Amino acid sequence: MAARRTAPARGSTGQSPSEIAPHVFVGSWKDAEKFDGKRYCVLDEMPADAPADEGVPIYDDEAKAPIVGNLDRVVGLMRAARERNEPVLVFCGHGVRRAPMAGAWYLHRVEGLALDEAYRRLRSVRPQTEHARDWAGHWEVLRDDGRSGPAARGRD
Repeated sequence: MAARRTAPARGSTGQSPSEIAPHVFVGSWKDAEKFDGKRYCVLDEMPADAPADEGVPIYDDEAKAPIVGNLDRVVGLMRAARERNEPVLVFCGHGVRRAPMAGAWYLHRVEGLALDEAYRRLRSVRPQTEHARDWAGHWEVLRDDGRSGPAARGRD
């Protein structure tokens, strides 16, 4: 098996994975296959062969809503890994929708950025990012910090 490598340095616009905060990366499945650090998959259903340390679904496709409790859970996992000085990658299939949503939530919860500002930071290093308001139903629950709407509950 080929050795995994740590992702490229911050500010490498358009490259994958993308560093959104020191040692915190957003990327795709392919990025996860070669990433050296903690890898969290945020697909709705994580396949058994996923190159992940853990899977946390963050979007309920049936309800068309983010799962705020699970977004908070993945942020907790990311924060714990960073406290152990481990690089972190949050990923989905292509690194365009779900992983950036988790990355934006991390920036919102950990750095206190407004979601629009978090998405601006993501797009500055990962231009292909799609803002949740452009694709996710009930995305406003994120703007309300998870206090309202169908996504206010986490999944067990």
